[in-house]
Amino acid sequence: MATCLSFLRVSDVEKTLNWYTELGFKCLGTNAEPGCALDWALLDWEGAQFMLYPDGTEDASTAKYAGLCIIVDSIDALIEPIKAKAEIIDINPGTFFGKKEIVFKDLNGFQVTFGCDV
Repeated sequence: MATCLSFLRVSDVEKTLNWYTELGFKCLGTNAEPGCALDWALLDWEGAQFMLYPDGTEDASTAKYAGLCIIVDSIDALIEPIKAKAEIIDINPGTFFGKKEIVFKDLNGFQVTFGCDV
């Protein structure tokens, strides 16, 4: 068995970690060397996990060519909290491939999708 653990490089791991945990993600672990900022964080949404790593820049406006897609049982309860916190790209009640989705940008510009069966 293999597991693929995605990671996002961000300008501020702690700020990004706080943003995701305010949305309801769980933090499973972090690391910071003495006297340094966080150098990684592991986040979880109902078993879907990814990591945050520092990208070494202060500019969160650089192009982001990666993202996350998390398949859940339902997105109905997620729509309003996400609207209050994030830039919405799309709310699609039914794609041609049978998914209901909410697509948004996180505070670093990464595209995140929550999707469920219609």
